[in-house]
Amino acid sequence: MVGPFPPPLHGLSKVNEAVAQALHSAGVEPEIEDTAASTLDRSLPARLGRLALAFGGLARMARRRNLHGGTLYMSVSGGWGKVCEVGFVLLARLRGMRVFLHHHSFAYLSRYSRLARVLALAAGERAVHVVQSPGMAGLIGSMYGVERVVPVSNAVFLMGEEPEVRVRRCLRTIGFISNIAEEKGIFEFLDLAEAVREADLPLRVPLAGPFQDARTERLVRERLSGLPEVEYVGPRYGREKEEFFASIDALIFPTRYINEAEPLVCHEAMSRGIPVIACGRGCIPEIVGDECGLVVDPAESFVPGAMARIEEWVGDPVAFEAASRAAARRFREIYADNQRRWEALLAEMTGNDTAGLSVPEEKGAWTG
Repeated sequence: MVGPFPPPLHGLSKVNEAVAQALHSAGVEPEIEDTAASTLDRSLPARLGRLALAFGGLARMARRRNLHGGTLYMSVSGGWGKVCEVGFVLLARLRGMRVFLHHHSFAYLSRYSRLARVLALAAGERAVHVVQSPGMAGLIGSMYGVERVVPVSNAVFLMGEEPEVRVRRCLRTIGFISNIAEEKGIFEFLDLAEAVREADLPLRVPLAGPFQDARTERLVRERLSGLPEVEYVGPRYGREKEEFFASIDALIFPTRYINEAEPLVCHEAMSRGIPVIACGRGCIPEIVGDECGLVVDPAESFVPGAMARIEEWVGDPVAFEAASRAAARRFREIYADNQRRWEALLAEMTGNDTAGLSVPEEKGAWTG
């Protein structure tokens, strides 16, 4: 397995960790090349540090002599990290390994990338490309000519969690939990909090997560000094994260992240009966339906649409309760739809595929 693992904890590293645990449960102990940077900082030095880690992992893989006939599972970077990933793929093919590439970014699906095309060509037509939604499968198939694509929602990687599903009957609290960064929409969230105050809505507004860097922390704390209704509670993991979700009635996720595909936080909220108001990046429009939240077009201003839905829910508790029930129901549907595909994929990765996997005539779709 090649890719970032916790720490630091973010959606991609959490999914990689979950895949490793699933392989362990299937009786396979993967050899891991961890390419995670030491911090969430996205500065050039931090990116170069991650690139150095990847090249080091490639050198270690090249020295191994026990890889022939094995499997390479690799998460694909959104940017220049694919340079190293091409090296991993070519080495794997030289050693006769099966290649599984897990795509977590919309950066090269929103806009064509020659580097992504090079990676697809290097992986070859027998490589399996794992994506996060049927829409994502269609895009990668048509843009890069890959033949074997399987959509597996990140919802299945929450399989080890058993959240409490509590129907919310009125809207009292809107919350944000994520790595706190401009690209994750933190300033839109603070703008929304200001609009809530100006509208004199009786809402609590907690904010949770680690700051991406010192500059972001300084700017956010400056804004918080003028927003006393926003309570920053710090990073939340494990039991504290569970308590945070239990304390909110709706999740606000105004992400602007170009790589955003299928954020785990939306599934985490909906699995607990928490409606979601989010920016429609990546796969989010395929997750959040109008009956269980709101998806704001990325081309539009986030705050007006979000405020309209919040005011509607505050004024109509019956409608909000229906949205809460729909959120939990939608998560269950997504989980059920994707679990079978994940089990089939895991069986093929571990060499235990007895059901057989077939590729339909329509490129970009893959079913078991």
